[in-house]
Amino acid sequence: MNDFNSWSDVNWYAVGSLLAQFAFLFAGLWFARNFLRTIRAFQEQVGTLLKLSITAGTSDRLSASANTKHSFAEASPYWLAPSETPAETQPAREPQFTESGPGALVSAWRGLVHWLNAPMHTSQVSPWHRLMHWLQAPAGS
Repeated sequence: MNDFNSWSDVNWYAVGSLLAQFAFLFAGLWFARNFLRTIRAFQEQVGTLLKLSITAGTSDRLSASANTKHSFAEASPYWLAPSETPAETQPAREPQFTESGPGALVSAWRGLVHWLNAPMHTSQVSPWHRLMHWLQAPAGS
């Protein structure tokens, strides 16, 4: 037993580091497990809502009667009611073309070229350097 005590006295930093690494490992595993549980529950909720919306939509089309008072808006606050006028009856508008400027890639390339052409050094002192000099200066000066 004396040999172990002397070994732990000499290698206390290595033992502490090993224990800290195990603690981080267990904390990471615990976090990953809880995160995956949350993701799985979310996926199940989305799947259930999707299945509900698909089955509710087909059953409504099959039994579409004007005197039913049950609506999907009453069943769930997340259900979007269909519009009053169907999309087929609305007249289609011709597409309007707008004149646009250069694409995003061209603009990004031009910005990069302007940045590369800009001088690397200015004669003025930047506000960051002024702040650093002020912090490093003695208090009375």
